[in-house]
Amino acid sequence: MHRIIITGGSGFIGRHLAKRLLSDKGNDIVLLSNTPNLQEKFLAQRRLLQDMPITFHTADIRDRESMLDLFQNERPDICIHLAAKTGIAHPIVRTEETIDMNVKGTLNTLEACHRSKVNNFVFASSAAVYGDIRELPIKEDYATKPVSTYGTSKMLAEQHVASFQRSKKIPNTVSLRVFSVYGSGQSSAVDVITRFAARLSRGLPPVIYGDGLHTRDFISVDDVVEGILLSLRAMDGIENGSYGLPLVFNIGTGTPTSIKQLAHKMIGLFGLELEPIYEQELENFGVIEHSYADTTRAKELLCFVAKKGLDTGLSELVSTMNHNVPKN
Repeated sequence: MHRIIITGGSGFIGRHLAKRLLSDKGNDIVLLSNTPNLQEKFLAQRRLLQDMPITFHTADIRDRESMLDLFQNERPDICIHLAAKTGIAHPIVRTEETIDMNVKGTLNTLEACHRSKVNNFVFASSAAVYGDIRELPIKEDYATKPVSTYGTSKMLAEQHVASFQRSKKIPNTVSLRVFSVYGSGQSSAVDVITRFAARLSRGLPPVIYGDGLHTRDFISVDDVVEGILLSLRAMDGIENGSYGLPLVFNIGTGTPTSIKQLAHKMIGLFGLELEPIYEQELENFGVIEHSYADTTRAKELLCFVAKKGLDTGLSELVSTMNHNVPKN
């Protein structure tokens, strides 16, 4: 039996991960979030039974002493670090808050893991660490040149994770560079699928900024969860071989989709006859033209292959939405 602590437990990926872990009877789950009334909200959303092996804590990962005390009391053997300030739409907005949460918060979490002798640590990083890479698909050994505060914060956090592994403060660490994740329950205002769905659910055309030809690697949250679980299973068995340590993996599909293609797919799924609205981008800096993953390393070492195609994932997402779409 594993005792697993998940930071960012009330977040989009955290909720899906907790549900999946709870389906395995051999896990005790500790959910940590800075969301008030976490237990009531989580139980209401997931309809979990009161006797399930899950514990809730409200805490801020930026509070070092609180994190140290929490980990000492809970004594997990695995930490999955998902808590973060998200959003890459603008490289300047909320710079201090993003760095404080994503870098200092990660460092506090790592130190708490070290003090409480956590053996395995999985960090949810982001493809944003790469920046605007022109050689595609993107491989893990490419130089990281982020163009946003968010990407920079994830890059710095990865470096802290690596230092704790190299210094043997935490025996096993994995950093997962997640590409454009989507799925049910996502609510981020900067997420393009969420934005498109919000308008289409009201019978309005999606708004595309720019020409819509820039591409992204859209991956289902279910596949991201699978990547996390495979990382946990693989950490103890992966020796320091040709890839070296610490371990970093791309979690994507390896398939690029343009924003224009995405818009037309979603219009069709909503059963509407519309054309996207094209608007000029408000700012030109920090824009990544193309991004999709080379997943060779994840396939070879984790046995990870994304299973859910975008058409299937979007269809499932739309079917779960409570929308009243006016028909043309």
